[in-house]
Amino acid sequence: MASLSYYAGGEFMNFPYDSEPRRPRIQVTHATKELVKFTLRDTDVSMANAIRRIILAEVPAMAIELVEMEENDTVLFDEFIAHRMGLIPLSSHGVGDIPPDDGVTLSKDCCQGECQACTREFRVDITNYEDKVLTVTHFDIQQDTPETRQFERADWGEKKQVRCCPFRNEAVDEETDRRENGIIITKMKKDQRLKMVCKAKKGIPKFHAKFMPVATCVMNYEPIVTVNHDVANGLTLDEKIEFVKACPRKVFELDIEDTVQVARHGDCIFCDECTAKAREFGKRDLCSAQMDSSIFHFTVEAVTPDGPRTAYDVVRAAFRILDYKLSLFMQDAYGDDIDHYLPQERDKPPN
Repeated sequence: MASLSYYAGGEFMNFPYDSEPRRPRIQVTHATKELVKFTLRDTDVSMANAIRRIILAEVPAMAIELVEMEENDTVLFDEFIAHRMGLIPLSSHGVGDIPPDDGVTLSKDCCQGECQACTREFRVDITNYEDKVLTVTHFDIQQDTPETRQFERADWGEKKQVRCCPFRNEAVDEETDRRENGIIITKMKKDQRLKMVCKAKKGIPKFHAKFMPVATCVMNYEPIVTVNHDVANGLTLDEKIEFVKACPRKVFELDIEDTVQVARHGDCIFCDECTAKAREFGKRDLCSAQMDSSIFHFTVEAVTPDGPRTAYDVVRAAFRILDYKLSLFMQDAYGDDIDHYLPQERDKPPN
C-alpha cells in the first residue's frame, strides 16, 4: 500500500461518514487466470485493506503437510526435501471458501487423521538407472495410483481435482516442458533412489506461507496530480525540462508549446521528486501530488496459470469470505440468522 505524500500532505481517511454512507463499487479493468486488476470506489481504506488482507492471508488452498520418507539416497536431507514438497503449488479450485461450500474440510474440524474429506495423497518413487544426473521435478510426482485414488472424491470433476502445478504443457515435448516448467525437487546420480508418500491438507496463509494462493496483491490510491500553469510558465525551458525529468515515472511531459502537462497521472507513486524539484526552484506551488483516499486500484497475480487458484477465483473468494465474516458478526451482535451468502460461481443464483 502506498504511503501518504509527506510534502503534499493528506489525510489517512477522509471519507465523510457524517454526511453519506459507504456504497462500495467495483470496476474490473483486467481479468485473466494469471492477473486481475480492479478499482474499488466510494469507500475508505479500512474496507480496501480488509479485502487485501483476506486475499493475502485467508483464502484457503491445498499444500503438502505430511511427508513420509521411505527411502532417500540423494544428497539432500529428508527435512529439506519435505520442505520443498510443501512449497509445490497444488490446484485448489474446489477446496471451498466458507463452511457452506462442499469442499475440503480443515483437518482440525474433521477426523484428525486422513480421509477423503480432508486429505489428498501423492507419491514419489524414482530411481536413476542411467550414468548421468537425473533432475527430479514435480512432473515425477505420482498423482493417479491405486493408493492415491482412495482419497479422490468421485463427485468431483476434473477441474476440482487436486493436482501439482503447473500442469503439463501439451504444446511442447515432455523433455522441454520438464526442463523449462518443472519445479526441481532434487537431483540424483546413478543408482540413487527417492521414495516417499506425501499427504496434502487444506489451510490458509495465516497457518503457513505454503498455503498462499497468490503471488502478490497490492493496492494503490488514486493519484491526484496537478500543475499550476501560472507558476510553471515562469520557468525557463531548461528548468521545465529538468522538472519533467525529475519524475522517475514520467508523469509529466512538455507539449508542443513547451507547456508542462500531466501526461500519466495514474503512474504516480507519490515519491515527491516533483515537489522536491519545485522547492529547489523556489516555487512550492508549482505542482501537487495527493491521494484520493476513496478510490483504490488493486492488482492480484496468480502463482501459476493453473493454480493453486486462478487470480479471479481468489478475488471472488475474498469477497465471499468478507461477506461471511460480516454475517457472523451480525449473528453474534444482533442474533441475525445467516440465510444467504455470496454464490461460489458467477452464474449460480444466490442461496
